Amino acid sequence: MKKLMIALVAATVAGLVQAASVSWTMTNIYSPSDTTTKVAAGSMSAWLFVTANSTDKTSGIPITTLSAVQAVLDSGDLTGLSSLAAAHGTNASAGNFGGATGLEGFSSGTLSAFAVVVDNTDLASAENYFLVNGGATKDVTFTSATGNKSLAFGSQASITQAAGAWTAVPEPTSGLLMLLGMAGLALRRKRA
Repeated sequence: MKKLMIALVAATVAGLVQAASVSWTMTNIYSPSDTTTKVAAGSMSAWLFVTANSTDKTSGIPITTLSAVQAVLDSGDLTGLSSLAAAHGTNASAGNFGGATGLEGFSSGTLSAFAVVVDNTDLASAENYFLVNGGATKDVTFTSATGNKSLAFGSQASITQAAGAWTAVPEPTSGLLMLLGMAGLALRRKRA
């Protein structure tokens, strides 16, 4: 019995060690302010959002929608992205995310995900973002517990070099101050 238990533990550990993982890649991302220069290594972050998960790993992967992510982007406070994201990474080389991970432990099933790139590694300091491929999802399917699958979002050169590809993060404080000012004027007018 002891030998059987040792073999079972060894098989479980081997399965966990060999569990498949997801790498996700994007290449040729250019600066929002200078479309002739790729963004410097370590200067931006990408966030991966899973929209569907039919895999055997059902815990620890938040599921979200494009509209929920867009609401956070429109709010001007991008720190909310971290609670919706399944994974994130920093660009390892100029303009490229290669092998960004954060999703592992699969052996079967399918994941669907889309990505957002921000022009800073700190969400609170980001000034611009873009939805990779307009928020279109990519799928990755697992048929065994070994290997590394890739969500390849491809070259972003034609996207990030186009005028208006990046979207400026709205500044919420200006809107709040304007609303407060309008309320003050209305109150003052009511008293007069």
